[in-house]
Amino acid sequence: MRLASSIVFVCGLILFFDIGGELHAAFIYRDSLSVLSLMHVGTELLASVALAAAFVIIRHEIRLVERMRHGSNQKLAALREDFDGLVRQKFAEWKLTRSEADIALLTLRGLKISEIAAARQTQIGTIKSQLSTIFRKSDKCSRTEFVASFIDEFLDFAAAPQGQQPRPDQTAASTAPTISATT
Repeated sequence: MRLASSIVFVCGLILFFDIGGELHAAFIYRDSLSVLSLMHVGTELLASVALAAAFVIIRHEIRLVERMRHGSNQKLAALREDFDGLVRQKFAEWKLTRSEADIALLTLRGLKISEIAAARQTQIGTIKSQLSTIFRKSDKCSRTEFVASFIDEFLDFAAAPQGQQPRPDQTAASTAPTISATT
């Protein structure tokens, strides 16, 4: 859009100088402008005014888009922070060990059991055992249910109107054993 506004601005300047040149030549040579010449200059004048208006509108739209983008970036940063808070809160609530928290986080990131085992340089059986412990502590039956519980709660939080979103750590006291739909 910046390129478009620059092109509109340059075209407007060219047209403005063309009009100025024609009027200047008519003034210097004392030529009276014919009706056709007057129509031509009038049309160019209208076109230059339209280009000026287009330039102002485009610049306004650019500022609007930039404000929206900035607001979206702020909301995304807040949502990321809130998701991190939600994850830490749930891990603490379930009393996960450091190792279990690492495995739970890798599970949330979508890694397979074999990938988690390779990343942690341990056996697949160990990871499966720790995942079973995580599921038991979190009252979940499967990886899908475990991941879905975070996504569900976070989507409810993200969909709440701006300013009405409770922080995940503020909802811990009010949540039942299952995840609350109000966060």
